[in-house]
Amino acid sequence: MSPEEAQKRAGGGFFLLKALISLSLLSLLLWRTDLEGFLKTLRSTKISLFLACLLLYMLAQVLSSYRWQRLLEAEEIHIPLPHLVLLYFEGMFFNLFLPTLVGGDVVRGYSLYKYSRRGGESFASILVERLSGLAALMAIALLALALGYPYLQEPLVAYLILAVAAGLALGILGLANRRLKEILLSTLGKAGLHRFQEKAGWLYESIQRYRGHRRALGQALILSFILQTSGIFIFYLISKALRLSIPLPYFFLFVPLIHVISMIPISLSGLGVREGITVFLFAKAGVGSASALGLSLTWFLMVVLASLPGGVIFLTEKPRPM
Repeated sequence: MSPEEAQKRAGGGFFLLKALISLSLLSLLLWRTDLEGFLKTLRSTKISLFLACLLLYMLAQVLSSYRWQRLLEAEEIHIPLPHLVLLYFEGMFFNLFLPTLVGGDVVRGYSLYKYSRRGGESFASILVERLSGLAALMAIALLALALGYPYLQEPLVAYLILAVAAGLALGILGLANRRLKEILLSTLGKAGLHRFQEKAGWLYESIQRYRGHRRALGQALILSFILQTSGIFIFYLISKALRLSIPLPYFFLFVPLIHVISMIPISLSGLGVREGITVFLFAKAGVGSASALGLSLTWFLMVVLASLPGGVIFLTEKPRPM
């Protein structure tokens, strides 16, 4: 068996394993949930409001593409916004099957490289875009925690938010600081992880490109705050479409954690993991498991529907190098 065939077989095995994990987690959640209440929640959906959420979500992806364009132009890569929108939706489609922050981003990074022939700058723009989004998401969660904890009174949720925020801050600091980078690379080398050592060094050099692009970084952060706030609000609107009465502040506390934890690449597009953490967190707000499960799966359905155009674009209209 050739190395290429072995890699393809391993990739197929990981895909099946993640699909099995998703199926197992969903089966467990459904087994422990009031199925009648779950189906009643889904049947009560206001279709018009759900479609409005879908439209808002797709418009948010256009704004995400504009954020990406701002970062690219800082590196003198000029791509028309309509082309970036097409690439962004392609990435969304592949994120349904591949790990978030790895799969779809690699697809759109490679497609962008075919346009620009500048691989380092292309992937650096995507990495910085993702990090700006995560930074904004966790900043919103920390602010919501500071303002809303007296009403929540749940230490575990606070610890989760603080731990994720601290991990993200350390990661960004490690990528931005030369001394920490040298310690990280040395540690990976001593551990025999030379493959990861090379990738970590490449990521560091990519991030350094943007230290001098403060205006572009500022624009990306402002847009990220707008995008993440709109995403949280869309999640809230979906609860309204399901006729659930959940106060908006809980979404600012819970949705950032839901998004971050569902990125753990152990299931298919976070399916099962996202539903489990949604049921767990919203139980703190007095929401039943049937309602929380319906809320999470309806969100996922919206994401799937919004991502399908990316598959059509990939199959029928491959972008040509400019």
